[in-house]
Amino acid sequence: GVRQAFSEMPNFDRLVEALMEGREGAALAEACHISLGVPVKPMLAKPSKGIREVAERLGGKRFTGEWKYDGERAQIHVLSRERIRVYSRNSEDMTEKYPDVVRVVQETLCEGVDSCIIDSELVAYDQTTERILPFQVLTTRGRKNITVENIKVNVCVFAFDCMLCNGAPLVTETLEARRQKLWTMLKETQGKVKFATYRNFEELREEEVQAFLDESIAGSCEGLMLKTLSEHATYEPSRRSLNWLKLKKDYLDGVGDSLDVVPIGAFYGKGKRTGAYGAFLLAVYDAEAEEYQTVCKAGTGFSDEDLATHYEFFRSRTLPRADSNYNVNDKVAPDVWLEACQVWEIKAADLSISPVHTSAMGVKADGKGIGLRFPRFLRVREDKGPEDSTGPEQIVEMFEAQASIASGGGGDDFDF
Repeated sequence: GVRQAFSEMPNFDRLVEALMEGREGAALAEACHISLGVPVKPMLAKPSKGIREVAERLGGKRFTGEWKYDGERAQIHVLSRERIRVYSRNSEDMTEKYPDVVRVVQETLCEGVDSCIIDSELVAYDQTTERILPFQVLTTRGRKNITVENIKVNVCVFAFDCMLCNGAPLVTETLEARRQKLWTMLKETQGKVKFATYRNFEELREEEVQAFLDESIAGSCEGLMLKTLSEHATYEPSRRSLNWLKLKKDYLDGVGDSLDVVPIGAFYGKGKRTGAYGAFLLAVYDAEAEEYQTVCKAGTGFSDEDLATHYEFFRSRTLPRADSNYNVNDKVAPDVWLEACQVWEIKAADLSISPVHTSAMGVKADGKGIGLRFPRFLRVREDKGPEDSTGPEQIVEMFEAQASIASGGGGDDFDF
């Protein structure tokens, strides 16, 4: 349909032109398929609460586990050996930010590969110790006027999927077939290009998945991505698919997954936080209703430096009143309204029915939404736009997963 066509070819002019020509179904797909130089909306994973939930969702299917690297998602388009573009998960052109990635891909591209699209994670990497470095190190790289010579933070490209090779789209192939193809595209080079560390599972044995999860954490990763290999294993652009699951090391630490939220309001600080914003009103984005719905007020997890940075950033991005697409209860109205222009990653202890927050309003209780308890700021997600933030449907899923765990029906501590 139209959504699938736009996911593969996120270009309104091309899409409208095809629709005006009366194209639909297969004809629309043919006109708006994956193309070099037009970033595809990436496939995303569903968060999982633990190995038991993974067992419920993937049980009976062949699947693979890949280390989940803590870096920046990058879609690499090789238009020719001389023309290589690097795009963020938000379809932003990052080629100038990563001239070293362009050079590395040129050096490691295999014979016979004239064009391709590769899905990867760019990770800060110490080439002396051959160790992955924390995401925070990657954020210290500059964004402008970067040359290969003045780079302070080296990155390694961890390739894990591909969508096109020599003009032929691969999105309808299984992950198993795409991975085989990927191995013929690039040559692994220590500290520069590597394929994601993986292990295939013919069936789900909890202790084996747990052991591989522990290995990934020892290897400085966030956890595992678990993906079906052959059944329902096509690449689904822009879909947060049940066939890709995230299993993170902190799945026992409160809510299983972190959330991506948008600050839409600020409260002035008290005490030592006077003269800056001390807390923020955070929202999720409902794509269907095209509105921001509040989910919590957060004032913890911020260093003094964080608060100074946020104040500086938002000072010129305030609004005289709430935007028309902010769905906010008067009881949580902030001191200052902010433009919805940044995404923050946060963690929370749990989710609860809320009489004041508007996220997923009425889904679990009449006239009430779902709110986050004890939210904690983790970091700014510069690779995401506000409309890529967590949606109310994910809030509902997390709330339900938490409820099933409380009643013994989901993944908490494992008894093996």
